[in-house]
Amino acid sequence: MVKRFYVKTPLPLKEFIAQTLKISKNQAKDIIDSRNVLVNSKRVWIATHNLKEGDVVEIIQPQPSNKDQIKIIYEDEFIVAVNKPPTLVSDKEKNSVEYILREKLKNEKIKAIHRLDKETSGILLLAKDFNIYERFKDMWDDKNVFKLYLAISHNEATFTNLTINSEIDGKPAVSHVKLLKKGNGFSYFQVRIETGRKHQIRKHLASIRHPIVGDKVYGVKKLENALVKRVSRQMLHSYKLSFFHPYKNQRLDLTAEIPTDFKNVLNFLNF
Repeated sequence: MVKRFYVKTPLPLKEFIAQTLKISKNQAKDIIDSRNVLVNSKRVWIATHNLKEGDVVEIIQPQPSNKDQIKIIYEDEFIVAVNKPPTLVSDKEKNSVEYILREKLKNEKIKAIHRLDKETSGILLLAKDFNIYERFKDMWDDKNVFKLYLAISHNEATFTNLTINSEIDGKPAVSHVKLLKKGNGFSYFQVRIETGRKHQIRKHLASIRHPIVGDKVYGVKKLENALVKRVSRQMLHSYKLSFFHPYKNQRLDLTAEIPTDFKNVLNFLNF
């Protein structure tokens, strides 16, 4: 949902939002910091940005955070895998998936084996104690995990399959991109990553002129499309995870259901 307001009197953005929504300036700054504010269709995250008469301010309302949205898709005595909603961080913070599961499963030793960006949905794997975490982390570092993501991006791809092999922060990074569908100025990709660098898929897709829809850092600067304005988070989903379970001596294949907001964008694009 997008709320639209018209500026009648010049004001700093933070003050305008506080007055218009009848909230405190701190609350207004939190909204601006979330990068869900557009001024004349451009994303603005500077609280002191000076508005002019006639400017149009749009506020994209993100999904509410709800710990009940966390769905366990696999669990044994060693690990638990969940379908992370796009509203929660993976670990360390009080309202993280890690923290919520510690309470839910009554196990203070639960620890996230890897991380997903807050706005990325999909499979997140957690260990039930530190020794298990260390063993799985070694497996992760040795690149013995099959990781498949889904992404909705701007611009229609001119390729069917493409491998992006370009460093991120001075380290090797490889992403294999497969086009699933395209049309209406957008592309739907399947992305398999060999490495797991920070923001790898987001950076790699942006580097080939296919930034992910809803990406507030590497995405398009001006949002003129009505659909894109309604998207409150990046359209990136960790869809499949496959690995050899070191304790059970068997291969484990996990799939995370695509969330409703992601499906809604696909349906809108007739994908």
